[in-house]
Amino acid sequence: MAPQTNTNKNHSAQNTDDEIDLSRLLSTLFFHKYQIGAAIAAGVLVGGLYAVTATPIYRADAMLEISSNKNQILSNLTDILPAQQSVADPEVELIRSRLVLGKTVEDLKLDITVTPKYFPLVGKLWHGNSADPVAEISVFTVSPQWHGKAFTLTAQNKTDFTVVTPDGDELAGKVGTALEINADSRLLVRKLLADEGQRFTLEKSSFLSTIDNMLLNLSAAARGRNSPIIGLSYTGEKPEKIQTILNSIIHNYVQQNRDKDVQMAANGLNFITEELPRLKGDLQQAENKLNAYRAKSGSLDIPVEAKGALDSLSKIEMQITDLKTEEAGLTELYTREHPAYKALLDKLSILNQAKTRLNQQITAMPQTQQEIIRLTRDVEINQAIYVQLLNKQQELGILKASSQGNVRVIDQAMTADKPIKPKKSMIVLLSAVVGGLLAAGWYLVKALLHRGINSADEIEALDLDVLASVPLSEVQRKRDKLWVKLKREAPTYARANVLLALKDPTDTAIEAIRALRTSLYFSMMDARNNVVMISGATPGVGKSFVSANLAVVMAQSEKKVLLIDGDMRKGYMHHLMETEVGTGLAEILQDNHADYAGTIQHTSVPNLDFISAGKTPENPSELLLNGRIGELLAWAGEAYDYVVLDTPPVLAVTDAAVMGQYAGVVLLVTRFGQTAVPELEACITRFANSKVRIDGVILNGIERTAQNYYSYENYAKKYQSE
Repeated sequence: MAPQTNTNKNHSAQNTDDEIDLSRLLSTLFFHKYQIGAAIAAGVLVGGLYAVTATPIYRADAMLEISSNKNQILSNLTDILPAQQSVADPEVELIRSRLVLGKTVEDLKLDITVTPKYFPLVGKLWHGNSADPVAEISVFTVSPQWHGKAFTLTAQNKTDFTVVTPDGDELAGKVGTALEINADSRLLVRKLLADEGQRFTLEKSSFLSTIDNMLLNLSAAARGRNSPIIGLSYTGEKPEKIQTILNSIIHNYVQQNRDKDVQMAANGLNFITEELPRLKGDLQQAENKLNAYRAKSGSLDIPVEAKGALDSLSKIEMQITDLKTEEAGLTELYTREHPAYKALLDKLSILNQAKTRLNQQITAMPQTQQEIIRLTRDVEINQAIYVQLLNKQQELGILKASSQGNVRVIDQAMTADKPIKPKKSMIVLLSAVVGGLLAAGWYLVKALLHRGINSADEIEALDLDVLASVPLSEVQRKRDKLWVKLKREAPTYARANVLLALKDPTDTAIEAIRALRTSLYFSMMDARNNVVMISGATPGVGKSFVSANLAVVMAQSEKKVLLIDGDMRKGYMHHLMETEVGTGLAEILQDNHADYAGTIQHTSVPNLDFISAGKTPENPSELLLNGRIGELLAWAGEAYDYVVLDTPPVLAVTDAAVMGQYAGVVLLVTRFGQTAVPELEACITRFANSKVRIDGVILNGIERTAQNYYSYENYAKKYQSE
């Protein structure tokens, strides 16, 4: 036989195989539309179930306004402070601070968690809208090693309960009576409204972890750039609880803001109270000195130039006094590195420098003027400072009594009626989309990764003729599956009674093999002999199935047929034909004087004889090279109308390439969706190297897929109508 040339076809098939066929992918989706639809329905079901069972999350909102007006203590500081960030930004950080949140934790006992226990999944649904069981805890302190660990409280009745510690110790307690768990742990249950046997999970969190959890639920931000309005929100499962928590946060924040102003006013008052007696004494002393000097020198008036310097110096001294009062208020709030404190110190430095310059001007004047200016200055400055501090004392007293801070609550916390999540419609929609995408993606990935032959066109692209397309037989598939199961359970189980042409002769697969029989009648008219060799690229393609059933349908057409099992390694055709292994091909090839007729086994099918593979020899390939296989096939060709030779896979061993040299017709069985084009190309090369031509290909096990949906239906209907 001349070797087959197919270089151009091979390149064409390879290029086609490497390209992504969009129409093929769309066909895949269309073919699996019901499975994708089922996945979407499953997504809707899962999403709906989650939406129904998920705990709703609510949100409470509030709004604050931060006034930019400073209190009286800081009124003169505005001009000296450098440009800063929005007035609301530091207040937002203050709201999120441990100073504010920690007070809320203490007030509401947020570090204590009490959760009723329900039966998993259905327990909460069974409970329905009934009132939740209640266990109110007044005191719950635990050792540090038990922070975050679960205690289990079980109600015995309305007044008694038991508690199981994380270490497994069980203690009994009574409502309203403190239970000493150990030296560091104590529990006081104030109220217990629960059925007998109802269990609760108690957990005491650490202070820092509780605040961290609060920060996850708390949102605080300015409503716009440089806006004095701060919006707050708090999320949680219980509407009333989150509203209470947010109102507590607001209250504690406003209170600390007020306390800050009160503290500043108190510090200023303390400073003034300490300074007034000293200033009063200084004023009296300055007046006495001035009067004494005037009486001594007889000078009563101050020159105009000296008067101007004196007025300027007095003003500077008053400003210095104001700043020192403000410094007293800032001392308790900020360090000397704080921007506000540093700005005040800078202002003091500037005023002291101006004071020094004025003093230098005064020093340059005549001695008499210097002295009168100095004494007059001391009197005026001390008098002005004394009066100023008296006024400031009154102002600070009023401020301390009436300070409201610079925060105004615009909206108290209020919880919306509807939960913010889960968004049930969105969850169901997304679940449906995800279900559909996962299913579609799965089938698309399978289609992209799947490189098995899906149509006769792929075979014909390699310049090979497709003589038959055999649909997958559901009957045969179920029998094969059963045989595999029985073989797994009992390794010695012998396969039998599975020949489809005898058990279900109307199956579409058998009808296709009958069509193959018809094609062979015409093909063998030009063949050199009547030997039909059938092989496959790899194991599992169904070559023995095709060989056995083809032999049966040939015999049913009143032709004498000999079926030879040429697989001397793993041949099992004797099980299909319900015969013994006996003396077979292996023995014939080892015996120079073998009696061919003596190895023939008659089957239950009229006109069909069989030669088994025989007992497995040590060197099957070497036996095929001694020429006796040719003698056997020549004898069989004379004695029978057709000889069907079933051989091992081409790519597994060389047996098929050797036996193919003696066959009149060589057929190659490929498996739909399993045999790849490169494997088929390798078979062509293997046969061509042995001078064997492939006369036709059988595409076996065709399944209904997206690519061959309509052709499969028409193909099946055609055979069923014949």
